[in-house]
Amino acid sequence: MAVTDRLRNRLFRNSGVATGLTSLGLRVAGLGAAFALGVVLARTLGPAEFGIYGLVVAIGALGMTIATLGTPQLAVREFGARLGSERQADIPGLAKSYLSATLLSSVGIAILAVTAAFFIDPTALGIVLPGAVAIPFLAVTALIAAQLRGLGAMGRGQVMDIVVRPVMALGVIGIIAIAGWALDARTALWVQAAVAAITALVSVRWLTQRLPPVTGKQAVSPWLRIALPLCMVDLLRQFDGTYGSMLLGWASSDVELGLYRAAVSCSVVASMPVTILHIIYAPQVSKLVHDGKQVALQKLLARIAAIATALVSAVTLGCLLLGRPLINLVFGPAYDGSWAPLTILCIAQLAFAWFGMGPILLAMGRRERQLTRIYLFAIAIAVVASSIMVARFGAIGAAVGQLVSLALIGGLSWLDGRRRLGVDSSVLGALRH
Repeated sequence: MAVTDRLRNRLFRNSGVATGLTSLGLRVAGLGAAFALGVVLARTLGPAEFGIYGLVVAIGALGMTIATLGTPQLAVREFGARLGSERQADIPGLAKSYLSATLLSSVGIAILAVTAAFFIDPTALGIVLPGAVAIPFLAVTALIAAQLRGLGAMGRGQVMDIVVRPVMALGVIGIIAIAGWALDARTALWVQAAVAAITALVSVRWLTQRLPPVTGKQAVSPWLRIALPLCMVDLLRQFDGTYGSMLLGWASSDVELGLYRAAVSCSVVASMPVTILHIIYAPQVSKLVHDGKQVALQKLLARIAAIATALVSAVTLGCLLLGRPLINLVFGPAYDGSWAPLTILCIAQLAFAWFGMGPILLAMGRRERQLTRIYLFAIAIAVVASSIMVARFGAIGAAVGQLVSLALIGGLSWLDGRRRLGVDSSVLGALRH
């Protein structure tokens, strides 16, 4: 029995299984809460108000991404590299510097949004204001979540963004709906702003508890020039997930847009393994790159690529065999056409998983400018391909664009990692080593 306990403890310590299971649980809970919140809002607000709500949330998310200035990825990289080393004393100063810059930029973006609404369309001010108020709180929460992950607090570094915010919003809006009080898009947005404020305050408290003590002089070197390419990568990544819908809304029909949105919602199951593995192991990749431990880095990257590819392969196979009847059961026969684009989106995630943590490796290995160029090139090619195909093939054309972009991003990142950093992040690395 003692031998079994020792083996189990060693497995959980060394392989990150416990962290992976925790992340998986958080992701599933968060997806469930977000889905339930969307259903409640869609039924309560009606199509028009729900559309306004969704537009403001999407624009707010874009503003939040700009406001963080690339500091979340930078925090994971720099904190992970310094934690446990003689440079650990720099971490509190870096945390304060990142947070100050994010607050300043997010408040500026919020003021700019309100000012623009006032001069362009004063009637929209009531809708824009709660979305603008939420931006600084969302930006702070996103940054601190990344800082906590860089400090090794994986649970707290995910729970606020993934679970707490949608659960709290669902609870408040559910109470409003059950009580029969009036609920419109503006009220729902103010609820989101209030929830964002609470999660930001709690996140700040968690960070202060986790930061190492300040000892001696702290070195905070200029970081904005390094962070801005990471910010650009975040923006491009977000755009990569939205341009398909934009093209469908412009060049195709509302029906095709609906089919594609249903397929995208289901494809989250395929992207989840890669997302979880990247979140868990990004700080470790950063530390291994910083310490120059190339053999250990190669083993880690190979193992992650193999695990991610195996998991996404299983999901893709399940989609091929059971995707169509499940879509008909959950969404109804009207969404039968979602199965083909869903299958393509799963294959896109499989291609991305095959190349492993290539983009994360470049971000953690100070190759952020090259990563930005890769994203720009890949998304430009994908947008051109989608623009040609969407008009004729609708949702399938948009899904093909995702396949092109993810395959190029993964493949070019893998190639640059091999040439410049000397490691193979793909499944081929697992086979060779």
